[in-house]
Amino acid sequence: MTQTYFKTAWRAIRKNQGFTFLNIFGLAMGITCFMLLCAYLVHEWNYDRFYPNIDRLAWVSYGYKGDSENEYQYVPTTPTAAAPTLKNEFAEVEEAIRLAEYSGEGVVKTATQTVVETQLMLADEGFFQVLNYPFVQGALSTELLSEPYQIVITQDLAKKYFRDQSALGQTLVIDNQPWKVTGVVENPPTNTRFNFHAVLSNKHLKRFQEQVWHSANDVTLLLLKNADSFDPLQKQVTAFIDQRFRTSPDKAASVQVNIEKLSDVHLFSKAGRGNLMYIYIFAALAVAIIVLASVNFTNLILARSSERAKEVGVKKVLGAARYAIFYQFLLECALMISIATLIGLFFTWLLLPAFSQYIGVEMQLQLWREPLFYLALILFTVFMSLLGGGWPAWMISCLRPLRILKGKGATAKEGFGSAKALVVLQFCISLLFITCTLFATRQLQFLQQTNTGLNREQVIVLNGSVLKDADRTALKNDLLRLNAVKGVTASYDSPVSVQGGYTASDIEGKGNDVAISVTAIPVEKDFLTVFEIPIVAGENLTEADILRARDTSTAQEYSFMINKLAAQAMGFSQDEAIGKRMNLNGRIGRIKTVVDNFNFASLKEEVQPIVIFPEYDYFGNIFVKVDQHADMAATLGAIGASWKRIKPDIPFESHFLDDDYAALYKHERQTAKIMGLFSGITISIACLGLFALSAYAAQQRIKEIGIRKVLGASVARIVTLLTIDFVTLVIIALCISIPITWWIMHRWLEEFTYHINIEWWIFLIAGVATIAIAFLTVSFQAIRAALANPINSLRDE
Repeated sequence: MTQTYFKTAWRAIRKNQGFTFLNIFGLAMGITCFMLLCAYLVHEWNYDRFYPNIDRLAWVSYGYKGDSENEYQYVPTTPTAAAPTLKNEFAEVEEAIRLAEYSGEGVVKTATQTVVETQLMLADEGFFQVLNYPFVQGALSTELLSEPYQIVITQDLAKKYFRDQSALGQTLVIDNQPWKVTGVVENPPTNTRFNFHAVLSNKHLKRFQEQVWHSANDVTLLLLKNADSFDPLQKQVTAFIDQRFRTSPDKAASVQVNIEKLSDVHLFSKAGRGNLMYIYIFAALAVAIIVLASVNFTNLILARSSERAKEVGVKKVLGAARYAIFYQFLLECALMISIATLIGLFFTWLLLPAFSQYIGVEMQLQLWREPLFYLALILFTVFMSLLGGGWPAWMISCLRPLRILKGKGATAKEGFGSAKALVVLQFCISLLFITCTLFATRQLQFLQQTNTGLNREQVIVLNGSVLKDADRTALKNDLLRLNAVKGVTASYDSPVSVQGGYTASDIEGKGNDVAISVTAIPVEKDFLTVFEIPIVAGENLTEADILRARDTSTAQEYSFMINKLAAQAMGFSQDEAIGKRMNLNGRIGRIKTVVDNFNFASLKEEVQPIVIFPEYDYFGNIFVKVDQHADMAATLGAIGASWKRIKPDIPFESHFLDDDYAALYKHERQTAKIMGLFSGITISIACLGLFALSAYAAQQRIKEIGIRKVLGASVARIVTLLTIDFVTLVIIALCISIPITWWIMHRWLEEFTYHINIEWWIFLIAGVATIAIAFLTVSFQAIRAALANPINSLRDE
């Protein structure tokens, strides 16, 4: 019996190939989009959650506050002394480690090539006890990284330098220093913030052996003995560390310690690189798309139910039971849904690499490994079969056979009534995401075009960490000889992503108990000139200021430049601040310059007090300001040639400062891309359903259209008659979506200190565009019906 039902169902599907194609294609498209979004959501949600002991891993971060300040200034790093102190003083801590970026050049030399490796990490010997990566060569041991110049590398790096040989015990020369390979681990997953190529022992560096509290440069991770120790430990550590700071040289600083679960950091912490709101947005988008595709599928089944009414009537007259009719419709739907699901899964597998590249996130389809995923597929098929097949079957089977065969059934009317409600839902969802996409794109444009207070245009960034002082000076002099180069400067950090964690204390005229938390950036003397940062009081740095900072004798003194907010926080006017002595994390000097406020971080955040001070021995970045009328390709070639003359053994690499600034809005750009792509798909799915629905509507009114044409109705009048109902539904959807969209965008824009206004014309553009698309979709079928010969529709009357 079941075999007969399958044959009948398959025959019905093949008989109506156009209907079957539209229904299967629309649902498969929705499933594909849903799965791609789920892959992204799983990737983000599982960030750093793959460690075996993840429930006991903690991230330690700091908030600094001076006595005159109301709020803590947050930094995701800690002083060097924090980790060993926590391990020694608190019984709840099983292991504590410090991580830091390798600050050397990273030049790896082999017999055949010279390569600059960038993803190098310094760590304590307990690194692999805390972050338990599987070993490919060697084994987990407390001896790993316990001696100077030991290194553990990843599979990719081992293959790159040692090919098929065992890397264990081999030597890797980095910056002319031999490092002994003591282990090879699997490549870290892409969804981790510890995405290293190699982990180097920090035992050769003096600063890791000292009890330094005044400078927060290291990431500190804890492995707790008990998963329930997070909250109690945070209170104890905060009191303990705060007391240490009170007795340190920066004694006015107050500290708040955060001990957070590592699994929560990515999405729930200020230290994280993710954004929980975007997870909610994409989850809502994924649900909306699968709902829209499901509604579209059900809509087409309902619209076609009138055609199946006589078939059901005949079967009932011939003795078919109600459950048999219900089962047949259910089986037809289940077959179509199963086919659509298989097609959707295939296209998900096929398109995932392209989707990953499009949004700039390397993802893997981890859902295949989850048993719940297959259960969800089965439940989805059953639910959609009941919704798409059971509902129409129940409606038709309730009617009496005699009324059906006389053509007096209300099925068509009821089916189209339900379908119209579902059309409103479809277009409401589509309009919501289209409008949100327009707002997100507009906000991203605003962020990229807003004047941040420093001129970052036409600035090329070079890797300064690989240059010694003499090489850097020679390169600067060489570059300034180029006609296209307007200026050259350098700094420790990029000026669009400066790190915090500094304290200005011992401020002249304010007493020893006053301190403020500031962001600070070490720079070369031409920094203000190259970036065109306005000076509002005092004067720019000179060579003499650099020499005084370089002097390591008792005469060493720094010349500080601060912004207006820093002067205000210290309690000075711009002019009063000039000449005042202060202590910046152990650097003693006087304020020489006050500059205008400028943004040195994302525009999500307010401008903070900043101190700019001269550096002389290390710069992470070199900035080359190029004339706006210069040939950029030729200029880059000339800069590269200068680099090769000064540093021929290191490959030339460069990028634009605008790229660093754009990186601040990576998630916003991902959001705009994803929203744009899937908004287009939602409107396509909605129009696909509307196209088929309008075709069935025209077919239902074919005799009415014939009579109207015979009585003299024009083509335009008939087209208007057939389209007005559908366009009205889209307008209703627009009216419903506007307040919902306004509320969502209002909440999203509140995340930004600087943002656009919610403008009415964006709603107008989205509404007019959607109505126009819907009108064109329906008009195709309406014009086709209006141009048909009325004789064909009336010959049976």
